Amino acid sequence: MNYNKFEFANPYRLRLDDFVNESIIRKIAYSVGSACVLARDKYIAVQDDLPEGWNLSNTLAYVGLGALAPGSRPTTPNLTSEEAKVRFNSL
Repeated sequence: MNYNKFEFANPYRLRLDDFVNESIIRKIAYSVGSACVLARDKYIAVQDDLPEGWNLSNTLAYVGLGALAPGSRPTTPNLTSEEAKVRFNSL
């Protein structure tokens, strides 16, 4: 026996029970259904995403230390002796 059954009355449900305009009720039901379908579709679209794989470079870049990651520094060019002389003389 449930003696608490009538203690709480949902005011929104009572308002809809008193409402008799059939076309408005249909529009409300359609809007709620459309919102639920849209939310489900967005959830499914996000659920299918795969997380990015973690490695040392990504982790260091994530915490703001990307300069320490291997391969993040530019490589020094291998110059021939003639190119080195020209660049040294231009300084």
